Amino acid sequence: MRGVLLAVCLLSTMTLAGCLGPSTASWGTGDSAVEVEYSMEQDGTTVRSTLSGSSTTVSDLTTVGCTPGTEGGTLAAGNGSVMTFSGYLSASQMYDSHNDQTGARGLDFGVAAAAAIEAMPFSQAQAVEEGDGSRIVPKSWDTPLLPTTSGTVELHAMDQEAETKWFVLGMIPASENILNGMTALDEWHQPITVEGYLVKSNASQTGMWTDRAYRVANDCSMGVGQSNLESVYVLVTGINFDGSSVSLDGEADDEWLQGDIPLVGRGLFLMLFLVAGVGGFVGTYIVSTNMLNRSANRTMEILVGSEGMKKASKVKSDASAAREAGMESPAERKARRDQERRDLETAAARSKPKKEQSEPKEESGSDDALGGFDLDSVLASTGSSSSSRGGNPSGRSSSVVVTDAAANMDRMQSSSPPPSSSAPSRGGGPPRGRSPPWRSASTKTVSPSPNENAPPVRRRRIAKKAEPVVEEAEETAKTSYNDEEEEFSDFSF
Repeated sequence: MRGVLLAVCLLSTMTLAGCLGPSTASWGTGDSAVEVEYSMEQDGTTVRSTLSGSSTTVSDLTTVGCTPGTEGGTLAAGNGSVMTFSGYLSASQMYDSHNDQTGARGLDFGVAAAAAIEAMPFSQAQAVEEGDGSRIVPKSWDTPLLPTTSGTVELHAMDQEAETKWFVLGMIPASENILNGMTALDEWHQPITVEGYLVKSNASQTGMWTDRAYRVANDCSMGVGQSNLESVYVLVTGINFDGSSVSLDGEADDEWLQGDIPLVGRGLFLMLFLVAGVGGFVGTYIVSTNMLNRSANRTMEILVGSEGMKKASKVKSDASAAREAGMESPAERKARRDQERRDLETAAARSKPKKEQSEPKEESGSDDALGGFDLDSVLASTGSSSSSRGGNPSGRSSSVVVTDAAANMDRMQSSSPPPSSSAPSRGGGPPRGRSPPWRSASTKTVSPSPNENAPPVRRRRIAKKAEPVVEEAEETAKTSYNDEEEEFSDFSF
């Protein structure tokens, strides 16, 4: 809420000091500018303007002055003094551009401001109470001399039956100071007197002076005709308000300045505002903050007690001392670790592609070896080898793998003649009709005869990896077999 009030005060102060104002034309030959060279000589006044978006020059203009008389003033082209237009300012329009598509033409492009003034003596206008004067609301004012208004008076519908008389002035500044002073017209509902000359041109245009009769008082104050509305172009040389004025050269004692403050002045007012306004705001903020802190401390002391306040103060001082000593809080430590982890992940992600490029991919021998090893092929070849070399004589499958050495032993045993039944048997030999123990053992090892009624045994295939080991085993088996043959083949001893 305080911020809103401060903004309102600043905006109001800037408006009073003249920082904000209506948009107006500039003086010179730049964009949106107007410049006037006027003279009392015949065809000696020239108006240059860029308010239409392009450069427009209206030359061969003649100023029309007034000569006071006992029976009224006399108007004459290129002669006389200024005339005045007095009344109560009800509305105005400032121009920084003109649009020729809305009807503006000719001298309209040189008009920097237009004013709707209810005609009355200046003293009578000073006596008008606020709210009692005529109030009009402009609807459109594209053409300076042809406004469309609403309110208590409709200027576009004025006729002889109207109760009030009005001036509609297309105001052309005679100097740069007059142009700047026209900003004062933005303040409506005040007494005003406009000083200046009427304008005559060889080109016919509404608003310029003609030879028709105008009502001019003895003091050259302009009057209003029977239509109750006088719309004319005025080459303005001065503007008078209640307590201030705008002069041709800006040297008047009561010269009006935008943002000027009565009695104090604009510069002093701005300085007082900065000292009192900004300083008071800062001081109020400091005081209110201290009051809130003291109130919070009192509330906390009531809730936690004096001992709790002392402990809290000690904890706060210890935390400050630890922070000054360089110790980290848990939150800071966690943040630092997280940052370090992210840095490591980023560094690893950046170095990984480089490592893969620098170190070529090694060929895995073990994978190739395993990939080239086919378990089914080995088992098939083992089974065929066993069957071709004798295999299992009973034709039954066995879970024991028969080697070549065992097959050779079986062939040699079957081809050797059985021992003679007439041979004397010793106590050391085997009984008749039975196989020797080694024979039985060999047979049991090579082809065991499982029980036919037993449930089938789940068989597993065993692969032999190293062939050299098999060959070596065969040679060993053959050698041992020959030795046994020589030792146990003859039982005649």
